[in-house]
Amino acid sequence: MNEYPTGRFVGEAITVLESGIGGEPVRFSFRLEDHSVVEVVRSWQDWGFSQSVFKKDFKTRRHRNYFEVRTDRGLHALIYFDRGVKLSNPRSWILYQVYGE
Repeated sequence: MNEYPTGRFVGEAITVLESGIGGEPVRFSFRLEDHSVVEVVRSWQDWGFSQSVFKKDFKTRRHRNYFEVRTDRGLHALIYFDRGVKLSNPRSWILYQVYGE
């Protein structure tokens, strides 16, 4: 049995307004609303490969820091910081999914 919740996919960029120790989000903006993180439920790093990648090397590996958070506005979400190098957006924060809606 899976001990982690299943969320609804969102996949939208967010703006982290304040970071804490280790780069964890303290405050961020999502859909024009500011959210303060009241709890980091769990966090981890992902260095895996996408299933669709043909050549597995450092450049095609994911470089993400995930944070499952709860905010002062009641949002329970999974967000990540993509540290990978991309030409269009070199580094970005993404709200990946939300729980309990």
